[in-house]
Amino acid sequence: MAAAGADSGALRAAAPPFLTLLGVALPLAFAALIDQYLHYLRPAQLLPAYATAWLLTAALTAPLFVALTVVLWGLGRSDRLASVREVLARALLALAAAVVIATLIKATKLWFYTFSAGEHPVPELTAGTQWLALALGLLVVLTSAGRRAVGRVSRLALWSTLAGGASLALLPLNGWPDAAPELARSQAAGADPAQRPNIVLLSIDALSAQHMSLYGAARPTTPRLDAFAAGATSYTRAYASGNYTTPAVSSLLTGTRPWTHRAFQLLAWPLPETRVRSLPAVLAHAGYQLGYVSTNAHAGAAALGFGADFQFAAHDATHDTTLCSDALMAHFKYACAAAELPLLSLFDRLAAAAHDREHDNAYADPSLATGRALEWLAHVDHRRPVFVWVHLLPPHSPYAAPAPWLGRFDPSPDARTIAETEPAWAYLLSAEPPARVRTLAARYDESVSYVDQAAGEFLARALALLGDDTAVIVTADHGESFGHGYGAHTGPGLYEEIIHVPLIIRWPHQRQAAHEARLTEQVDLAPTLAVLAGESAPASWEGHSLLSAAVAPARVFSMNFEENRRYAPLTTGSVALIEGDWKLVHYLGALHYPLMPALHDELYDLAADAGELNDRAATEPERTQSLRAELEQELRRHAARVP
Repeated sequence: MAAAGADSGALRAAAPPFLTLLGVALPLAFAALIDQYLHYLRPAQLLPAYATAWLLTAALTAPLFVALTVVLWGLGRSDRLASVREVLARALLALAAAVVIATLIKATKLWFYTFSAGEHPVPELTAGTQWLALALGLLVVLTSAGRRAVGRVSRLALWSTLAGGASLALLPLNGWPDAAPELARSQAAGADPAQRPNIVLLSIDALSAQHMSLYGAARPTTPRLDAFAAGATSYTRAYASGNYTTPAVSSLLTGTRPWTHRAFQLLAWPLPETRVRSLPAVLAHAGYQLGYVSTNAHAGAAALGFGADFQFAAHDATHDTTLCSDALMAHFKYACAAAELPLLSLFDRLAAAAHDREHDNAYADPSLATGRALEWLAHVDHRRPVFVWVHLLPPHSPYAAPAPWLGRFDPSPDARTIAETEPAWAYLLSAEPPARVRTLAARYDESVSYVDQAAGEFLARALALLGDDTAVIVTADHGESFGHGYGAHTGPGLYEEIIHVPLIIRWPHQRQAAHEARLTEQVDLAPTLAVLAGESAPASWEGHSLLSAAVAPARVFSMNFEENRRYAPLTTGSVALIEGDWKLVHYLGALHYPLMPALHDELYDLAADAGELNDRAATEPERTQSLRAELEQELRRHAARVP
């Protein structure tokens, strides 16, 4: 009986911080983020998202709970250590109180951020706040009334924790579908799969065409891709359909623009009707063996809902550790949403510190990804066609590259670590000193050179493994901005530096260089590859095959709707229409970004003003009005609420 009492006493003493974490802090923090969640989740999806957060929190804290219970049980078996056990039990009560206090502070800050319409940066729980919460927690348990209050909160937290545990029953009902419905068989579907070419798709994160020597950049940033392009076709006017990873990669894979697939927010995924008629689904139907390697969860097939179409997946091929990962998203659809919670984002920061990421410029070493892809290609069945997609993370921020690339374009001692090369995003860059911006641009170019080396080596080895009857596509999800007082990517900025991306296609058996100056955008890749594979493009796709003899419309679109709720009518965002040499940027609704100036529609003549320094909207009113009418007509076609 005494042993049983000691066991239950140890459990009761160890439980308070964990019960308050799962039963008080978690629901409070989740409630504070509901408005943000509803930008990309339906109300019915909040419960499985909460269940995922509960599961991850419980899984991460359970080992510590068990260890503390064992320690307290051991201390309880010795009378000499009774005082130590009592001190530890009081400390755990203080920790429980501190968890509640810190969560209330954080939730209040988050609610203030929500009601201030995003005019202030998202608040972080600073070290000072954490120490304050811990000090207040200690004060609470110094009094008998405080200890009784913590006990009452712990009992309420127990019931809340049990309710959260019960929500786990929703997870099996809210995962990804096992497989896409069978596509209608095309006229070419009876062809022998062995006669179809292999396809290699290499997407490079945040690679701006304007920073590549292949596209005229002053620095020799891409010698390996320059050499590869000597036997390929370079498209000089290729555009991203969105200005950051999630919408852009979704467009690349679905053949539809963001206003159709609705993956507006970073943690969103394309609508089901666009996923089941996607490029991976078409190629799987054509008999291809599909494989991919992800380095960015937001460019992972599993995280975007395409995982069922791939037979091979190498998730998260970096040295980084994060809960928002392609691997977790393959099994838990709401893992990235859950990882937004302060309780779980702390894990990412601790993992980064454990890996010494702040000092390791090779945390996203491209060879980790290319090596996995090449290993698969070496052992795949070469009697059937292959589609392999590799996404490389550099030169995405932070920009610091490892030696020997670091310092190649700027030998100064400034901005040489991961911590020092994270940019100021969007309009916040306008507050940065010009010298700092120039240094960051140089570090970015060094990272471009770093990934160029890896890309060139990978392409040579992949072609050696797959043979000459292979199509190779090199492109980017988006670019990166250092001008116009606008940093990095995302937000309403649709500058050329961000949306003008490389597109190099080496067609099967191609030997000579070719150059194409026609306008293209990411939605053109899916129909191009479908036709190359002998399949017809679904009618829902918005792009045009680059293999088609028909003349495609001489216009492209790029857009950002991240502040527009995913399922709501399109009222807030920015859209660029490029037609011929003219570019109109149209802003919709009330946008909220720190340091954002007053925005109005802009018109640029890209032939005469490639740097977009001379807004012609006022001096070309008729052209501005004509392009805006054309753009608004397209917006009306796509603006309705998603049922």
